[in-house]
Amino acid sequence: MFKKYEKTDAPAWQRRLVLILTAIFCATILLYAAWTVLLFIERARIQDCQDMGGHYDYEAGVCDLERSHDSPAE
Repeated sequence: MFKKYEKTDAPAWQRRLVLILTAIFCATILLYAAWTVLLFIERARIQDCQDMGGHYDYEAGVCDLERSHDSPAE
């Protein structure tokens, strides 16, 4: 009456596709995490400069305690 279901393994191309997509996903997540860490480090450096009473030179990327600099347009 009912046909017996026999489970078969996925074809090789499907297994490779899953591996490739998983690798792309993991690489994207790792790149995003690295980019986020770099942004947090830069923001922390700017905040430290301002806490010391200095002005952050966005063009040179350094803290200047002597003179004021314009902040970037946001």
